[in-house]
Amino acid sequence: MTISILREWKKFSLKTGGNEMIRRIFLLIVGLALLLACNKQQPGEVDGNFTFQAVVADESGLIPVDAELGYAPVANAQVVLESKTYYENTTTPRRITAETDNRGCVEVAGLAGGEYVVTVDKELQVEGTPQPIHLRANKIVELYETSARMDTIFSQLPALSNIVINEIYYAGPQNKSHYFYDQFVELYNRSDSTVYLDGLILCRGRQYHNPLMDSLDYVQVLYVYQFPGEPLVGREYPLAAHQFAVVAMDAFDHSKYIDTALDLSTADWEFYNPYASDVDNPAPNVVNAIPENSTDFMINLVHNFVILADGTGYYYGEVSEHDYQYIHVPIRTILDGVEYSANSTSRKELTTRVDAGFAGVGISKYSGKSVERRSPGFDTNNSNLDFVNIDHPTPGYQHE
Repeated sequence: MTISILREWKKFSLKTGGNEMIRRIFLLIVGLALLLACNKQQPGEVDGNFTFQAVVADESGLIPVDAELGYAPVANAQVVLESKTYYENTTTPRRITAETDNRGCVEVAGLAGGEYVVTVDKELQVEGTPQPIHLRANKIVELYETSARMDTIFSQLPALSNIVINEIYYAGPQNKSHYFYDQFVELYNRSDSTVYLDGLILCRGRQYHNPLMDSLDYVQVLYVYQFPGEPLVGREYPLAAHQFAVVAMDAFDHSKYIDTALDLSTADWEFYNPYASDVDNPAPNVVNAIPENSTDFMINLVHNFVILADGTGYYYGEVSEHDYQYIHVPIRTILDGVEYSANSTSRKELTTRVDAGFAGVGISKYSGKSVERRSPGFDTNNSNLDFVNIDHPTPGYQHE
């Protein structure tokens, strides 16, 4: 059956010039044809009558197209379904792990109805590269119909940056004075060579759910703070291999004011706003690049996102009804992004192309807790998987 479909596709493809949209439609048809061929994998706990079925096809070019199937099957890939509805405990979503077969098919039965974040990861050893390469994909699926439906997931070689956001401390220390000024963002160089911070920007996201965000070519932000130096080509501000860089809201000893607050007097960098009455502490400055912004780099204590970008191409966007000047940061320039939320059911504010999940589920404001990657630099572009909640911030080092 598949071979006959493929023959018809080749004839049709010649007539249409191999149109990309038609190619994707064909893959969906082939996926349905393979529905019965997929190996069933039951989750550990049967809870419901819904079934997830998908075929994972590669678009990176690293896996050859199978002549019989008509696409490049991603075999033996790990597929994680993470429920956005059901939790094992207050902070851990229910997760089911499965694996694709040799046709790239996966089927998981016995699922409870609801919305799931699907994360695909395939490790490849490519000749000429010392470390394995990972093909990854993220997709949100809804299981509300008992009838069988085949999803097609296209894997890509993600443009993973050598510099990532490794920790965000936003909740504030335990106190009754509403003190949260010891916030910080920690960066990490996960590569084996020196990288440069010149011209990079750290941005606070706009707190708004845009239904169109997954189709836009930019991310909307409120703040843009920039490292000194020239973006992309500057070589003045190095970050050594496997080293951290802490950027503090205010780089001084906050415990002098609140006993439970952090001493950030040794922070590597400090956010500084020359357009406001901001105190310039001794640490080198990451400077506000938008004169219309008169506030320090303060991020929300419950739900927000932070992005790191290469510092090129950002531009002025809309002005809100409350006179906030929004900035557009092109997706192509984003090196990393992390969205956090105390509530697992919050609506996404950062496109799933940058972050498919939430860090910090269950962390309340003024709790003294922080979010940090499971291991330095670990990144699947899904913060539910990448980050853990830690009881105390670890500026400049990794939790044990």
